[in-house]
Amino acid sequence: MKRLVLSGLCVLLGVWAFAQTADEILRRVEEQGFFGTGRESLYAALAVAIQEKGQPLVDYAFRVWAKEYPDGTVKFLLQYAAPADVAGTLFLAYVPKEGATRMWLYLPELALVKELVGERERKGEFIAGSGISYEDIAKGFSYRADYQAVLAGTEELAGHPTWRLSLSPRAAGLEWSRIVLWVHRDHYLVVRAEFYDREGQLARVLTVPELVTDAVGTRPALLRVEDLLKGSWAEVRIAERSAEAIPDAHFEPANLPKLRL
Repeated sequence: MKRLVLSGLCVLLGVWAFAQTADEILRRVEEQGFFGTGRESLYAALAVAIQEKGQPLVDYAFRVWAKEYPDGTVKFLLQYAAPADVAGTLFLAYVPKEGATRMWLYLPELALVKELVGERERKGEFIAGSGISYEDIAKGFSYRADYQAVLAGTEELAGHPTWRLSLSPRAAGLEWSRIVLWVHRDHYLVVRAEFYDREGQLARVLTVPELVTDAVGTRPALLRVEDLLKGSWAEVRIAERSAEAIPDAHFEPANLPKLRL
């Protein structure tokens, strides 16, 4: 009888897992953002290690402020805190629920606020060798507009119960010919992502070795991004998070040179 009951539960859980469409799962993923935010306001301190092929390991530190507004727009401010040669540089992004994302850089050594408008600027790496672009940081796992998702199955991955989503481009010319996401079934966090280039070759892999729970909720302890073609990798570790209210003034491009963070 016990075995029959357990078998029945497994069937019910399997039916529930597939009852959610790939688009619904991806929408929940997008709500979490790149670092598992999913909050109206969020502050985080990050440590980033970059290893380029044949180069010494480089360590960076960042502070991040993010806020969601009633119309669904998320505003995102990132401050480069270390090393000294980039400290004080600011990256600001407006990510609307629909439409184009706007991005700015403030370069303190030039006292210059520059909007990133060209594709080359927006696709540029926010740290050389990281494999993570300004657009990646601004938009998180926001793929629904450009990619069609299919629920390919469920599986256990490194102890995590996951959905496996296969994403294909809706139009020609996009950076990736295919993306595969493994999404945690309880927390809607991406624990692994594979990115295939236009030739169909696996080019980039993102992994989350561990999830932890803090005062804000469940989040990745570490994000690791490997550029398989360049032989480089980056690790992003979240040192702290809080959900305290953030002033709107933090997100005005004209205020960037005057902010005292």
